[in-house]
Amino acid sequence: MMAKSFNELIKNFAVIRNYVREFYVYGFKQREDFKAKSGRSYDNERRRIESYLREYVEVEQQGSGKALRLFIDPNEVTENPMFAVWQAKSFTKNDVFLHFVLMDIFQVGEAYSVNQVLARIDADYLVHFRDGFMIEPLTLRKKLAEYVALAVLRREMRGREVYFSRVVSVMLSDRARRAVQFFKEMAPVGVLGHYLLQQEDAMDSVFSYKHYFVMHTLEEQVCLDLLAAIREERWVVLMRFGRERGLGFMPVKLLVSAQSGRRYVVGKSKKGQFFAFHRLDQIERVEIAEVATDFEMEKEHFDEVRKFMWSAGFDRRVVHTLCVTLAIDEIREAYMLDRIRMEGRHGTLERLTSKRFVFRIETYDLNGMKPFLRTFMGRIVALDSGDEAWER
Repeated sequence: MMAKSFNELIKNFAVIRNYVREFYVYGFKQREDFKAKSGRSYDNERRRIESYLREYVEVEQQGSGKALRLFIDPNEVTENPMFAVWQAKSFTKNDVFLHFVLMDIFQVGEAYSVNQVLARIDADYLVHFRDGFMIEPLTLRKKLAEYVALAVLRREMRGREVYFSRVVSVMLSDRARRAVQFFKEMAPVGVLGHYLLQQEDAMDSVFSYKHYFVMHTLEEQVCLDLLAAIREERWVVLMRFGRERGLGFMPVKLLVSAQSGRRYVVGKSKKGQFFAFHRLDQIERVEIAEVATDFEMEKEHFDEVRKFMWSAGFDRRVVHTLCVTLAIDEIREAYMLDRIRMEGRHGTLERLTSKRFVFRIETYDLNGMKPFLRTFMGRIVALDSGDEAWER
């Protein structure tokens, strides 16, 4: 009996997304480290990763076998390599046939009904097949509806008949092309910019990045669905990895950490918890639900709360006024003052003397400020927050 051949195409993106995240974030992984799936599943996903990202795969021999990890040096790339993972969806024989046939039939400026398209397929394409291959009208209708949803085709009524036509490809100017090359690496849903540039074969970017977070690419569908829900002011159901039950949630804002690159959705849970945070990399998928009648009120409420936020974690019950007296020489260490002004968010810097300054901020999140304050160890003369336990 022949062994089943390996297929590198993806049916469920959530599966490969989870494996890529494990290999990239948590380093060298062996077959035995993945207990949730069978050994064969691990082998298949590992081989897919090696196929898509072969330049970035590192293998280490460890005791009982080899372990794999992904290493991507941001100084060596001008485009996120993980865009490749999105371009390996599985498809059927009908999918392949209809894609190329429809792109051939629907030349720019031409429109056809379903029956006209079916007649063209029979007369111009299927006539060359001798194996009895047929396309059913229902299959064609589903494919046309799918391409309308993807904005590849346009649907319009002409009298009582439905006609389809091809959407004209986006043509980018040189300035727009440069803008897309930058923002596809920096902005949410950047994979769409990658697709635009592929149409023009314009992949030669002039940009390189110091702080570069490639992992967000794996969350693009989740991000897009949440942005759609925010725009339409709807509740969603968040399906999280490792959880069987979904979580009812009203998304209000997406936030990105400038320190870690992690992305969060902030909003209100069905249980009434205001401004709960969820990391996008822990969400498997998003299901759009009913319209949120109090969306605008919650958004305005969050905009007020946001003025006192430092990071994604906070205690809304108390706004702390924190004053940090710092020993900084304004002549020799001017760069320190510049850094505080750039990284101190909504805080203010007050000069006492040429060697004494006070950083003052109102915030819910004293604990979230600890990493920032640690960078001034040895310069902190005094701390005053109104919270003695935290100060100790």
